[in-house]
Amino acid sequence: MKYLVPILLILLLHAQSNAQGFQQDIVIEDIDELCFGYQSEMADPEAELIVDQMMAQMQLKKVFKLRKCAEINNAIATIEQDENGNSQPYILYDPKWLNGMDNSSKTDWASIGVLAHEVGHFLLYHALNKKGSNPRWEIDADRFAGKTMAMMGSTLEEAQSMFDNYTLIEDSRTHPGKVKRLEAVKTGWMNVNNPTKNVVLNENTSDRDINPELIFTRYFKKMGGLKNMGLVKQIQFKEVISEKIGVKVGQKAKEYAYEYELSSNKTRVISRNFSDPEEYLIVNNDSLSFKYLDKEKWNQGAPKIGTTVNQDPYDFKRKIRPSIFYFFDDFLWISNPEITDYRRRKDVDDEECFTIELPEITMEHGNLNKKGKRIVLTKRYYYSTYSGLLHAIEEEEEITEYKRGQPKNGYTRKTEMVLSGYESVDVILLPTIISKKITFYKSDILQENETIFQERKITDLELKQASTF
Repeated sequence: MKYLVPILLILLLHAQSNAQGFQQDIVIEDIDELCFGYQSEMADPEAELIVDQMMAQMQLKKVFKLRKCAEINNAIATIEQDENGNSQPYILYDPKWLNGMDNSSKTDWASIGVLAHEVGHFLLYHALNKKGSNPRWEIDADRFAGKTMAMMGSTLEEAQSMFDNYTLIEDSRTHPGKVKRLEAVKTGWMNVNNPTKNVVLNENTSDRDINPELIFTRYFKKMGGLKNMGLVKQIQFKEVISEKIGVKVGQKAKEYAYEYELSSNKTRVISRNFSDPEEYLIVNNDSLSFKYLDKEKWNQGAPKIGTTVNQDPYDFKRKIRPSIFYFFDDFLWISNPEITDYRRRKDVDDEECFTIELPEITMEHGNLNKKGKRIVLTKRYYYSTYSGLLHAIEEEEEITEYKRGQPKNGYTRKTEMVLSGYESVDVILLPTIISKKITFYKSDILQENETIFQERKITDLELKQASTF
C-alpha cells in the first residue's frame, strides 16, 4: 500500500441518497483503494477543461492531477506519495455522481461548483493542517467556489446550485448548515460582481477603508501588472550572501553564493562553495533531493555533513531557499485575499507598511511516535504604504521536537527579511538587496550567540516567460 503524507487532508464529499453534503476526513489509503477496488482512469476532457479554466482565472499552475474514479458517489481531494516519495495532489471524481447533481439542479454549474470547492481546499492551505474538517474551512472553500464561478461567468443562482440537494439544516461539529453555505457562496460571488466602493490606496488612506484585496491589487500593479507577472514561468538568478553568526565584535563575515532556477512547483539550487559542488532540487516545497554536479545519480533528502552527520531536511530547505521564494505564491493572495488579515500599519526599517497576516500553518516532519517535530508557522508580509511594493517578510516558527510520542525540546525561530533595491527585469520589478536576520528563542529567552545576520545581493536576473517555451 502507498501511504499518504502524515499531514494529508482528504476532503470527502458524502453523497448518499439523502446527500448530506461536503465532508472531509483524514485517511490513509492509496488511490485505487479509494475507488473501492476500481481502477482510476484519466479524467474526462470536459472536467480537465473546467479545472484548467479555474486555474487560468487565478494565473496559477495546476499542481494537482485530476482522475476519474467510478462508483464512489463522491469527489475527493487527496495527496499521495509516489514511488519516489514525492507528494502528489489529486482530485478524484465520480462522473456519474456529478452528472446526477447537474440533472437534479438542471445546470452544469452544480458540478463545476463541487470541483471549485475541492480546488479551494488545496489552495487555501487546508491540506497542510492535520486538524480534520471544520466549519470555517468549509465556509472558506464555499466562498472560494462562489468567487471562482463568478469569474467564470455564472449567475448567483447557478453558483448556489451546488447546494440544491444539501440537507444539513443545522450546524454540525464539522460542517455548517445550508443557509450559511449558501451565504458563503453568495459572498464570494458578490466579491466579483458587486465590489466594494473604489478606494484609492496610499499612505493617507484611513484604516477603516483598507483591506487585503486593495493591498494586493496595488502591489501587483506596481510590480508590473498581473498579466505580465502571470507570464513568468521561471526566474534564474545568483544570490551572493555575506553572513555573520552571533554578536561577537570584529568577526569576519563568511561569504558564499547559490545559483537558482525558481518556478511555481520546483526550486533548483546549485552550490559551488565547497570542493564537491552540489545541486539540490525542491519539488512542490516538499520533496528534497541532491546530487554532486559531476554525477548523474540523485539522492533523497539533504546531503550529510562530512560522511556521518545527517542534516534535517526541513531546516536544510529553509537554509538554501532563495530570498524571492514568495514570487509564485503571491498569485494565491491576489486570487484569495479573504484568507488573509489586515493588521494595520507598522514601521519596518524606517518604512511605514501595511501589515498582512497569512493563515497559520501546522506541519509535521518525521514520525512523532519515534522521532520528529511539529512546526506552527505564522507569516506576516509588510507592503510599503508609499510605494506599494513588498518591503519585508516576517516568519515565526514554533518548533517542538518529539521522541517516542513525547515533546522533548521546544524553541522559536524568527526570520525577518527587508527587501530593497528593486530593479526592472522585462517590466517586472524584483528586489536585489535583502537584509536577513534569524533569531532563536528558548523559553522566551533570546539566544544571542545563535543569531544569524545576512546581507544578500541578487545578480544575473533572467525571466523565462510562457512565450519562450
